[in-house]
Amino acid sequence: MSTRLAVGIVAHGNRDLLLEALTALTEAGKPSVAHTIHVLDNASEDGTCDAVRARFPDVELIQQTFRDGFGANHNRLMARAGAPLYLLLNDDATVEPGAVDQLVRHLETVPEAAVAAPIVTYPDGRHQPTAFRFPTPATCLRSLATLGQAGIEQRPSAAAARVDWASGCALLLRQESIDAVGPFDEGFYMFSEETDLQRRLAARGGETHIVQGAVVRHHVRASTAADPARRIVEFWRSRRRYWAKHHPGLGGDVARLALVGQYGAMNGVARVAGRTGRLGRLGPGLPAEELRLHLTNALHGPTGPGLRESAADWNAAHAVAR
Repeated sequence: MSTRLAVGIVAHGNRDLLLEALTALTEAGKPSVAHTIHVLDNASEDGTCDAVRARFPDVELIQQTFRDGFGANHNRLMARAGAPLYLLLNDDATVEPGAVDQLVRHLETVPEAAVAAPIVTYPDGRHQPTAFRFPTPATCLRSLATLGQAGIEQRPSAAAARVDWASGCALLLRQESIDAVGPFDEGFYMFSEETDLQRRLAARGGETHIVQGAVVRHHVRASTAADPARRIVEFWRSRRRYWAKHHPGLGGDVARLALVGQYGAMNGVARVAGRTGRLGRLGPGLPAEELRLHLTNALHGPTGPGLRESAADWNAAHAVAR
């Protein structure tokens, strides 16, 4: 039987969550479609590789000695797997029974869809926002007007419906569509690379669809929560790169300044209220210090080292290179 699907997971030191994700893919409720599973370990230091070898000997494990970015690592996995369909899955994301089969069925029966994405929940079952309109000047102005995601998050009610872009925590990609536009832009170290890819696909008629019956549970920021300052620097570096590619000049400036206004207003509300509430497009309950960092980085550009520099420092300390 030919392999129609490759599942690609990049491990970032989330051993226990990765083992949970692999259990869902290999035990009861596992995908029925013929598939292979590939794990690229991004130089974890928590025993991830030993644990995967011991518990999942049939999973292909690539033990990378250096640390690299999200897009670069998945580009390696996609090229290695060589399957018609590639399921990109975070190491902190667990598929519910039947989810993978439904995503595969959708891409194989809807030719205009280049990407199929699941409904994503938090571990406790609450809805997790993962589908949005592209970050254009107009949508950023809307974020300023609403101080949030009103009109930006897309929550289709149909069984399967088109959205602009969906989060890279779980995406099924049609390989021939990726070949037509090129893989992830490795100039993005982390963040916005999936937005950029889906924008390029959309420009060639390749749609992103949310498939309601497919559900994935996702632990947010499991790989980056330890260093919010560097995560925020990397987010804004990537967002500026995205605007430079797709809205150069005035358009990008309008988008950025609209979000400067949004985060400025949110910081003011947080100071007055003494708490952040549920404001902002980046998720509920942002601490006041993170709101301040978002404002500073939106206004002035990167304020210090980001996640890219963290990886470079680790690689230098261990005398390894990509």
